[in-house]
This record gives sequence, structure tokens and C-alpha cells, in this order.
Amino acid sequence: MKKITLLTLLLTFLTVLTFAQVTESQKFMSKGTYNSLTIQLPEGSEKNAPKEWVKFIKKYGKAKKDRKTQEYFVDNAKILGMSDNSVDIYAKFEDNAMTVWFDLGGIYLSSSEHLDGHAMGEQVLMDFGLELKILLVEEEVESEEKSLKKMEGDLERFSKEKITLEESIEDWKAKIAQAEADIEQSITDQETKKSEIEDQQSIIDIIKGRLMELRKR
Repeated sequence: MKKITLLTLLLTFLTVLTFAQVTESQKFMSKGTYNSLTIQLPEGSEKNAPKEWVKFIKKYGKAKKDRKTQEYFVDNAKILGMSDNSVDIYAKFEDNAMTVWFDLGGIYLSSSEHLDGHAMGEQVLMDFGLELKILLVEEEVESEEKSLKKMEGDLERFSKEKITLEESIEDWKAKIAQAEADIEQSITDQETKKSEIEDQQSIIDIIKGRLMELRKR
């Protein structure tokens, strides 16, 4: 069972380390249909991905969520290697994936028109994907450490229980030895008392005999 668990954990770890590919396509967003980059989110990161994106993208600019469009918008972001000018970033999370549009000023980032910039856009998404995977592994480590701590606690409890039982056994042994000694003493006391009873009965018989003789006179 242990080998199966370790094998499963290893396969899960290798899966986490597998890097998702960034895909390019025309997708609809609040401003219309434009070229975008999409990356599949690591399994298990979907819930926390939006807030992690807000933290991650801070290095380029502050992201704000538009509750109406459900898009995370960064105004005038500075991304070296993508554009000399500021970039507006739109990000949306759906279907276990994140899609990002980079507005370079009326023109959206694409591999056909911005080869170097497109490579930088892919790198941004890949770096974010890696960040999510690191967080997943950290959470897995934390979870396994909690399990280890519980196991160590169980081991300490078992050890204390063993000591308590051993002490109880020694106590029981002492009580049994004392009880056996008490039984032997009781047998001796019974024999002594029987002898005393016999002697007392003899005395009573002698006295009764004297009494009968006195009555005959």
C-alpha cells in the first residue's frame, strides 16, 4: 500500500511539473473579438487563480476586476520586451483556463505582427502558470507535513500508552505477588487457627468433664 501511495504521489508531482502550452486565438471580450493568449490552469488551482493573478501581475501594473464583464483589467502596464509603450491587459478566467488580451494601443498582441512581443506575452502566461504550480506543490507539502505531524503525534501517543501499560503490568505483577504471599500467609494463619481451635475445644471438654463430676457429687 505504501509503494502505491508513493507511486501515485510521484506521478502527481510529475503532472504538476508538466508545463501547459500557451495557445493563440481570436476570442470575444468586452471590447470585441481580438487576438488573445490562453493557458490551461493547473488542476486544483482554478479557485485561487484570479487572486493569484492580481498578485502576480503587480510587477507590471495594478489589476482591477470588472464585475460586469468578469475581466481583470490592468491599465498602462509596463512590460519590457513586449512594447516600448504602455500596455492594457485584459484577463478572464473560465472553463479552467485563463485568456489574456494585450492591447498595445488599438492593436492587440499577435505572433504575426509582434514576434518578440508575442514571445514575451507567452512568457508572462508561462511564468504565471509556473507560479500556480509552485503554490500547488507548496500546498501539497503543507498537507503532507500536517499528515506527518499527526503520524508523529500518534507515534508519541502509542509510545506513552506502551509505557503506561508496562507500568500497569509491573504494578499488576507486584499486586499478584503480594496476593500470592497473602494467600500463603492466610493458609498458615488458617492452620494456626485450626490448631488453636482444637486446643480450645480440648480445654472446653476438660472443663465440661469437671463440671459433670461436680454435679454427680
